[in-house]
This record gives sequence, structure tokens and C-alpha cells, in this order.
Amino acid sequence: EKLSESLKLPVVSFFGIADQDFTDDRWVKSAFLPDVERRDGVLELRIDLPEKLMLNKVAKPSRRVLDGWGNKVKGWFTRKLISVERSFKSLGVEFSRQNTGVTENFEFFWRIVEESFEKARTYSDFNAFVMSKIVNVAWGYDTIFSRFSECQQIFEPEFCFLLSHAEEYSRYVKEATASETKGGVYEYEYETIPFWYHCDCGSKVRLIREQKDDLLIGRGECLRCRKNYTLDFSSKRNPEISEFLPRISARSISMPLIFFGGLKVCCYVGGVGGKEYLRQAKYVAEHMGTTFPPVVVWRPRDIYLGIGQSEALMTFRKISGTFNLSQYPATEARLEKEIASVQKEIDKLEAQKKELASDGEAEKTEIIKRMKAVSARQHEIRRETSFSSLARNPKLIQNVRAVMHLYPSIIDYAVNVGLGSTSKQWITFLKGNRRLSTNVHLETSFDDSVQLVKTKFGNE
Repeated sequence: EKLSESLKLPVVSFFGIADQDFTDDRWVKSAFLPDVERRDGVLELRIDLPEKLMLNKVAKPSRRVLDGWGNKVKGWFTRKLISVERSFKSLGVEFSRQNTGVTENFEFFWRIVEESFEKARTYSDFNAFVMSKIVNVAWGYDTIFSRFSECQQIFEPEFCFLLSHAEEYSRYVKEATASETKGGVYEYEYETIPFWYHCDCGSKVRLIREQKDDLLIGRGECLRCRKNYTLDFSSKRNPEISEFLPRISARSISMPLIFFGGLKVCCYVGGVGGKEYLRQAKYVAEHMGTTFPPVVVWRPRDIYLGIGQSEALMTFRKISGTFNLSQYPATEARLEKEIASVQKEIDKLEAQKKELASDGEAEKTEIIKRMKAVSARQHEIRRETSFSSLARNPKLIQNVRAVMHLYPSIIDYAVNVGLGSTSKQWITFLKGNRRLSTNVHLETSFDDSVQLVKTKFGNE
């Protein structure tokens, strides 16, 4: 909207669906929800996918898998609501889980999931349809979604430009990746043809560039089935790729160069995962004299109290006696000291049992009697100190930290904030001239109850 006002022209928002990405990437087969009682503080929704295949070559999830995800999410928020309600009431604050809107929020979101599932044929379809329906239907953003597999064929001139300037491209890619940090590209990216070739098996081929006189050739092996390919692009000055267009896709560095030039992009908003690729691509573009628009990354930490976060906060208060999360280190140190003290008493008694067992002079019945008395004392100490719970508390504290720092799945936003409200609150934040690096505080139906508890106990 701001660009349109500034340019006095219509501005089209475009979102490319990375349906030719590999199934190996974790982001396409995992989704996290905060759960302080789970291992590492997260509940993971996942799917097993074959390795080294493109996402558009994999069938959509089965009905059994989809229903399993839905039931898992419903079970998660039902358990969390009961836990949160119990915690509030134990502190004298009334809380009704029926009035949170969580169930209605989930049902609205899951209708989008079901509609997307019915229309999808592939796994990438399903993923793309869910995103598009959220963005265009729930949020009304009027954004064009396009599969990379269906739109890259129009960029023949841009692909040919990079091929015809292969030496320049290779030199600048090598320079751009020389000081590569974690998250960069393939080690020998500068030796590759600037696009993947799609194998018959549904995987991709990394093509190594070869030049003989005026000829340009790409050779490579499929990353999955190991089939070898040789592609002849004819003259390097005037490469010919029309016969290959339906089976190619841009690589990480070449993709911005292809799309920015081909679509005349005036602004690009990217994610943190692509920052290094974009830095490298910008270096290449600037040295080759090609288009590269302003690039921004908006990945704030959205801070809100959903059911998972509220449960974690109440868990922290129960263990530490405070809502002040800056007391993590002090709480961990205190717990460590308390556990060590109790364990020391138990170990002393264990040593007594070993001494009794090695006493060759006392009668066996007397030794057994004494050992039972020592064991009884050990059990008494464990019971009096609630040692099993005490020993579990450090892990719970670690899980609280994990929950409060988690970047959760969109499901968590949908359930706790509501899809519509998430969009409205983001836009309100942006219109307040906030920085893109600033944390965003979102409101939920849990805020008032948490504030009541904090007020009642003086924020402790």
C-alpha cells in the first residue's frame, strides 16, 4: 500500500511457491507447538517423506495422517486449557476455558486445511493452498501465488543471459561465497550451471559447467537415482535452452537474479533463512550490472501469551515463586543446590547400606532389619522433599525457556490469536512506524487472566 501511494501505480504482491525444493528440508515436514510438559518443550507435528525428491513429486498427506494432525492439535489445546484453568483457579483467579475462543479459532483454521486438502494433488499443493487461503481469504491481502514449477519457463531470456556470461557469473559467485558462513550455498557453486535439471525420478541434477571453445555443456548426476545427464547448450555466446525449459529451476543464488530482472521487482521481503543467499546474489548482481531491488527481512519475535506460553509461565511461577523470567539462572542454581543437598543425604544412607552388607560379624537377620530401616528413611526423605518432582523441575525450567523463545507454527497463532486478529495486529504494528527488527506484542484472550494473577501477587 505504501509503495503504491509513493509510486502512484498499482503494486502487485507476488509469492513464489517453492514446490521444487527438496523433501529433505525440515521446514516442510515439521511444525512446532509450545508444550512445557513435552520433551524439549515442543509438540511436533511431522510427516515422513522420501528423501531427495521435489515436493511436487510427492503425494499429499493421507487422510489418516491429516486426521492424526487434527486430533493431535485438538488434544494439545484441550490438555493445555485444562492445565491453565487449574493453575489460575489454584491462585484464586476465575478462568473459563470455554470463553477463550480457542476452539472456534481452531475450527476456522481447520476448515482452511480441509478445503486445501480436498483440492490438493501433491504435498506442495496442500502446503501452497493452505498459505494462499490464509493470505488471500482470511487476511484479504490480494496476493498472487505461483508455483515455481509453472512460472520459471517464462524467464528464458534471464537464464540465457547468465549462461552467456558464464565466466563472469562464475567469478563473482566464487568471490561472493569465498567467506561463506553457515547457511550459504554449495561449496563449489561457482562451477555449476545456474539452474537445476529435473530428473525422470522426481529429483534434481546439479550440473557442472564445461566449456570447449565456443561450446557450453552441463554435466551432472541425479542426487537420488545417480543417473548421469549431459546437456548441450550450443554456443556460449548464444545459448539455446528452449528444449530444457520445462525441466529446469533456478538455484539459490541465480533465483533472485532471474526473478528480479524478469519481473522488475521493486521490493523484496525475505526470510532469515535466505539472508546469506540474498547477500551473495546481491554481490553478483551489482558486479554484473543487473537489477537488484531493496531487500528487507521482517522476522520479529512475536510475543504473546497463548495456552502453551501461559502454562509455561504458570509452571515457572510454581517452581520459582515469581513471574519474573529473568530469574532463570537464580532458579536453576537454587534447584541444583536443593537437589544436591537431598541427594547427599540419600547417598549417605546408601553408603550405610553398603557398610551393613559388608559387615561379616552381625547376624544376617539383623543386617536385613537395619538395611530395611535405612531404605525406609531414604523413602521418607524422597517423600518429604517430593524428590521426584524436585529432580524434574530443572528440566521443566529448561522447557519454559524453550517455550518462551520458540518461533511456533502458524497453528499456534491461529488457535491463540486467531488468524484474522493476527493480521490486524501486525498491520497496526507496522502502521505505527515501528522498526522491522522490533518485537511485536500480540494480544490474546489469556492476557487479562494472567494480568489478574500478576496483580494479585504483585508481579512478584
